[in-house]
Amino acid sequence: MADNSQNPKAGRSLAPRSVVIVALVTAICLLGDSALYVLLPSQLELFSVTPTGAGLILGINRYIRILSNHWASKVYERLGFYRPFAFSVLLAALTTSAYGLFVGFWALFLAHAAWGIAWSILRLGGYLAVIDAAQGQSTGRFMGMLQSLSRGGSLCAVLAGGILADHIGGRQVFLIYGVITLTAFGLIPFASVRGNLGVPEVKSRSENSTKDEIRSPGRIRVLYFEASIVWLVVAGIFVATAGYFVRTIAGDGTMVLGFVIGIGTLSGMLVAIRWLGDLCLGPVFGHLSDRLGKEAVIVTSLGIAAISMIGVALWPTLAVAIPAFTFVFFASTALIVSLNASIADLAPASRRTSILSRYATWADIGSGTGPIIALPMVATLGFNWTYGAGAAATLIALGIYLVVFMRKENT
Repeated sequence: MADNSQNPKAGRSLAPRSVVIVALVTAICLLGDSALYVLLPSQLELFSVTPTGAGLILGINRYIRILSNHWASKVYERLGFYRPFAFSVLLAALTTSAYGLFVGFWALFLAHAAWGIAWSILRLGGYLAVIDAAQGQSTGRFMGMLQSLSRGGSLCAVLAGGILADHIGGRQVFLIYGVITLTAFGLIPFASVRGNLGVPEVKSRSENSTKDEIRSPGRIRVLYFEASIVWLVVAGIFVATAGYFVRTIAGDGTMVLGFVIGIGTLSGMLVAIRWLGDLCLGPVFGHLSDRLGKEAVIVTSLGIAAISMIGVALWPTLAVAIPAFTFVFFASTALIVSLNASIADLAPASRRTSILSRYATWADIGSGTGPIIALPMVATLGFNWTYGAGAAATLIALGIYLVVFMRKENT
């Protein structure tokens, strides 16, 4: 199998094969997890769980990844790329099927916890594919491509899942997605990614690179914090509560152009905005990140997200929520692409897998905490306080980023 990713021109190609293949596999594996975020909160009775139980189920996979992210980096270093990546596909298919086969808190809790292990391996595999293909060039563009293609699966999952759930039932949707996930095995042999990325480069570090490694830990720590806040607010609060928001505001459905749209379809359409941003705008924001600077994109996106959150916090109606959610989700696409590219550029080769896994862990802390606090919070305090808290957290993240990254000296 030829390793085209080692070609020096790979970093300048429009679509490196390794990145495309890994992203497509990831997209297929994301079907079950993405649909769960829509169907579980909007159809609590079907799955026999409470709002608090749903929050715990949606958050446990992120807390599992706090442990499994580090383990995934060691597995890649020890076994290479292909065997761990193939195992993650199998685990994704099994967990997706479990969402349809079982009901009740503990069955879904354990299944989604197992998905956390699968996602640790899948996500790190995507990061490694990008770094291997970019080789220091166009990291932002390739991260945007990875984000765009992989989240295409999430977009299909929430749109098709919501519509199918209204017609054949939510549990049947997961059984179909579980079978589809198995087809990802057919793509894996076509990827060309080195398994032990960066490790042989330890002894060849230049003097300037060594200085960068010493001078940048402050910025790396801030990127950890920014990732945790972005994922807490977007994936943890807005995505996790979207179905519950529609359920509360629209009831069983709403009338649009003379047609009644069911709660599953409407919830899927709202969350689909999140993945539509990744699909269509990921490469665009990656290109802007490379051209204008990652700092400019991150600061602008944090500001837009905070303003949008304040709007939906003050006026929690569908008329306000749809554009507000759109701005939040699109801004999050720019943030995730730029933050991922920033950490990839700052991570020295000698500590690449460990820094990337630690960065992923901080993102998981945020995204895992979000559903656990958000769903009970909206059930008791309402959407105003919940979304207002998200806006406050985003403004704090913006302030810290400005203090550290906008000054001349590295910390």
